[in-house]
Amino acid sequence: MFPVTSCQTSFGEKYTRGNLEIYYTEEMQSYVEPVADYFEQNNLIFEHTHSIMLTSSKLGDGEGSLILKMVANKDKDIPSDERKTNITLLEQDLKKEVFGNASFRIAVCDENFVELKSEE
Repeated sequence: MFPVTSCQTSFGEKYTRGNLEIYYTEEMQSYVEPVADYFEQNNLIFEHTHSIMLTSSKLGDGEGSLILKMVANKDKDIPSDERKTNITLLEQDLKKEVFGNASFRIAVCDENFVELKSEE
């Protein structure tokens, strides 16, 4: 008989505001509430539960890039160009309003926060 192990993945700590779940790594903790505030103030919290993840990536010179991972909504049929424009506008506004113009990007991901390939 083999021991049973869990395949459940940990996405880090979780903060909830309404139907918004924000998973984050320790170094991103200071951004969690400002991101939740931004989503709430801009009516970006949906009627159904949805998740995002705040994380960072280290670049070769030691500096990091902040990343907000958003799970793609497969139920919505939004044209690719419109989707890209919306993400770009959201990315620019979050960079300015929440992240103080730090190196920042939005990554569109699957439900396991694995980044999807670009449609370009």
